[in-house]
Amino acid sequence: MTKLLVGAACLAAFCLVIAGAYAASIFGRPPMPVPLGTVLWGYETGFTVTKVVRRPASRGIVAYEVTARVYCPFGERYRWTPCSAHIFDNAGRTYYASAGIAAHKILGATDTEHVTFLLPADVEQPALVFDDTLGLWSMLGALRAGPPELYEPHRFNLRYD
Repeated sequence: MTKLLVGAACLAAFCLVIAGAYAASIFGRPPMPVPLGTVLWGYETGFTVTKVVRRPASRGIVAYEVTARVYCPFGERYRWTPCSAHIFDNAGRTYYASAGIAAHKILGATDTEHVTFLLPADVEQPALVFDDTLGLWSMLGALRAGPPELYEPHRFNLRYD
């Protein structure tokens, strides 16, 4: 009986160590800003930001016009939606695109997307994150990027001044 209890305790400890290591691999690494032009991969879909144009939109509001490239070289065809990317700031507030033009005329291995984000002028470091590469937003959203903002993956800083 003692051997059974010790074996069960060892198995439980092993499972806790594995679960802890997995959690540390997700939440323990700091999200890093990456330079424009760097391709970030999520499953079979790669994303990069090629251009950011900032302009005043109205009093206290700045428009960030982002040109992004989406790569699908392995057969997966990513379907761009208004929720495909979001921006978060240092306070943890999330901003979604106010306008977007999807360039998908024929689904292919690469496409260019144009999106506009309207942010308050006092946002110092807007960071762009791409979402929902697997189409499982309801299940993965809270872990990857959605409320309650548990973990934000590597991102593109849209302002370097």
